[in-house]
Amino acid sequence: MVVSEAPEVRLAVAREVGLRYRLVTALGATSADRRLDVGVAVDGLVLDLDADRRVVSDFLCRLVDRGFHGPRILLSSGFRPEASATFPTACDTHFAIGRPWRSGQLRSLLERVLGVSHLAQSASCP
Repeated sequence: MVVSEAPEVRLAVAREVGLRYRLVTALGATSADRRLDVGVAVDGLVLDLDADRRVVSDFLCRLVDRGFHGPRILLSSGFRPEASATFPTACDTHFAIGRPWRSGQLRSLLERVLGVSHLAQSASCP
C-alpha cells in the first residue's frame, strides 16, 4: 500500500514498482485506515512522512494496534541520503528512503524486504 497525500509521490512509486507489484494507494492516513478497516490485505507499506507528522505518527501507532507486522518504507524529503542509506540495516520492519530517491532504489529495497519469491507471486497476480 502506498500512503501519500501527494499525487506526485504516488505516481513516482507506481512508475518504479507498479509493473512488479500490485499496488493499493491511499490518499493519506485516513484513507489507508478505511482500506485496512474493510479488510484490504497488504504485505507492506510505503508511507510518505512529508504529510502532517502527527497524523502519520498516529497512523503508525494504529498499525501496531492492528498487529501489522509487514515492512514500512518511510519516504521523506527531510532524510539525508547518507543517513537513510544506513537506516535499512538498523531494523527489520522500518526502512527509510529520502525523496527524491535514485532510480531503482525503491524497487531494490522492496525486493529485499518482501523477498524475491514474493515479487514473482505478485507479478503473476491479476
